[in-house]
Amino acid sequence: MATENSLTERSDSYSVSIDAPPAFVWATLAKVADWPHFSPFARQVKQLSPTEYEVTSPQGPVMLTSNFVEDLRLLDHTVTLPDGTEVFIPYRVAPNHRGSELIMTNVKSPADSMAEYEEQLSWMRTELDQAKQHVEERYALVAQADREWG
Repeated sequence: MATENSLTERSDSYSVSIDAPPAFVWATLAKVADWPHFSPFARQVKQLSPTEYEVTSPQGPVMLTSNFVEDLRLLDHTVTLPDGTEVFIPYRVAPNHRGSELIMTNVKSPADSMAEYEEQLSWMRTELDQAKQHVEERYALVAQADREWG
């Protein structure tokens, strides 16, 4: 547990298993403009550059900088809050047998109350659950098209 002089804060990770290959999961979720379809955090997304996005969140407008690395299946990103605070969000796709595991970690900011942090954890769980549904629906469409054309 973090203390006043600690270099760390509380963090929590959550993961979901997805019935789709890691490359498909990564490619689907790397489209930040589609995040409003599954993320309660990203109500609207406006792309400003290849790695910079203005996101309308429940907390108001924030900046998102993607730190995506396809070869490593990283969907890490940094969110810059209106007060200038930067929050790094580790977001990973890992192989899980023939499918994938989508993993996100949330780190409590020192200024966040426990109630605010618990709300963030709820958003994280909802986002991953809805991302699973979003990816699996798209993968099912691709698989169906392959069967019809294959």
